[in-house]
Amino acid sequence: ILLHRITACVMLLCLAGQLTARQYLFLAARKDSQLVSHEINAKTGKLKEHFRLKLPGTGGPMSLTQDGKHLYVESHIVVEGEKKAVPHIVSLQVNNGKFKQLHVARVRLRSPSIHVDASGKNLLAAHYGEGKVSVWRIDGKHRCTGELTDDHATAPRAHFITTDPSNRFAYVPHTAPNAVFQFALDPEKGKLRPLKPPSVEGPDKEHRYHEPRHYAHHPTLSMGYTSNERGGGISAWGFNEKTGALTLRQTLCTLPKGYDGNGAGADIHITPNGRFVYMSNRDYTRGKEQIPRRDTIAGYRIDPKTGLLSHIDNFPTEHAPRSFCIDRTGNFLFVAGQHVNKLAAYRIVQESGRLQRIGTYPTGENPIWVTCWAE
Repeated sequence: ILLHRITACVMLLCLAGQLTARQYLFLAARKDSQLVSHEINAKTGKLKEHFRLKLPGTGGPMSLTQDGKHLYVESHIVVEGEKKAVPHIVSLQVNNGKFKQLHVARVRLRSPSIHVDASGKNLLAAHYGEGKVSVWRIDGKHRCTGELTDDHATAPRAHFITTDPSNRFAYVPHTAPNAVFQFALDPEKGKLRPLKPPSVEGPDKEHRYHEPRHYAHHPTLSMGYTSNERGGGISAWGFNEKTGALTLRQTLCTLPKGYDGNGAGADIHITPNGRFVYMSNRDYTRGKEQIPRRDTIAGYRIDPKTGLLSHIDNFPTEHAPRSFCIDRTGNFLFVAGQHVNKLAAYRIVQESGRLQRIGTYPTGENPIWVTCWAE
């Protein structure tokens, strides 16, 4: 417990240092294989393109080290003699918001999510179709080698993987079995050990808002939160700091009032101060083309004592908000509209948590992942 509290305090001190640092938004586009860096104006939240890098293959999910100096991107690369593009991990150095390619390593399986742990020695991955989780070694030169140090069979549709602030535990939401798989992490050996139980069941399947997809851990409270894909829902989970086990505490709808379409939850992020959590909803309603899409970002207050949620509102956004991010000051939120090649920018009103639209920017084709960081 003490380690968890110390880690949380260190994170908040790092955040304080980032309030005056230059901030950047990194965006990966799948179809045109671009990785683009935008500088974020600290006062207005406006974006200015800063640097552009052509990846060796498609843009994909990415993960930054805690110090922001290295970035890892999954990229599907055409290889001679192969029928399909082959998954690789591209290792990049980041300096002043610019990228330098360090290494490209072939890996066995595709991943909808990758995560570099706090030690910087391990790249964790979830594998959707195969129902697996993997750990790949990162060497002393910050290159993902593609060497597999551990893997575990879980269940189909492993959507996401991340660690808690102490870097002792890892969580993998799965939509199909309606569960979150939970592991203990040994960062020195690059090994995962299933907890007891190895998974916890999501919201009641009779409930519309089940099937955990992404997970976000609270920066200071013993709580975690999942976006739930089926129907659009959000769940709050109690976190046992000793064992790492999760316990379901609350599930709420994330859809706009009066919504009767086919909503599907996607991404989830918490503001750095831990006051608000936001989740994206994709509108996949069919047969009603004459009705405008109602893709939204749902906002919630987090009770500072209990960690439970109360709804703020739903805020319209671009179609198919598969990925979004919050800047390190907690003042701005950016959403990638995957199916319309647009990036929506918002100011977070600090008193209420409401979102104010401040801009819209064109992106490369099929923006698949977006993340914010400070130097």
